[in-house]
Amino acid sequence: MIELDAYAADCRLFGRLDPGDGRLSDLLNASAELQISDARIESILDDRVVSYPELDVPLNELYAVVATGIRGDPTRRIRTRTIEVVAELGPYEVIGEIHGTPASNPLVMVVRRPPWVPLTKAQITYRRGTEVVTDEGLTLIINRPLARSLHALDEDAERMMFDAREAMPRVSRRRLAESEDDDEDRSEDAEPM
Repeated sequence: MIELDAYAADCRLFGRLDPGDGRLSDLLNASAELQISDARIESILDDRVVSYPELDVPLNELYAVVATGIRGDPTRRIRTRTIEVVAELGPYEVIGEIHGTPASNPLVMVVRRPPWVPLTKAQITYRRGTEVVTDEGLTLIINRPLARSLHALDEDAERMMFDAREAMPRVSRRRLAESEDDDEDRSEDAEPM
């Protein structure tokens, strides 16, 4: 069993769950709901707290989960590069690092990944009543399909390492179209040299 610490639309959710033999992110990506024991729901709108001995929570109701438990097989880890991103998830703003292979843009690759995406060195900011709360130093697993936006904090980081538009000489489509038309025109209206 591992401790659960999650962020939903109008509450924080705490409890315990059994991730099986895998990582928490694997469980999130393979399930439609979580079976939580010793669940405690704390409203972020007021001071209400509700407890349940057992609770089933659909994953489409959770915006983010704090990563806990095992990190996975150390022999399968690869070197990565990171980009700092900001995500808007319901009432939450999350800033953290997304990981990808050294030859890829991690932000571009995120759409090819399963829906629950880990962010390291993360902070999440939200309102709890009238107070602004920031939880820092986390590894958060965010529910990407629920994000209103997900973009690089630094706009220059969004560019691909091998941007074809910059690597290749630019050819104006207009010029190309004109030269094709010109060739046809020259064959008809060509003046002798």
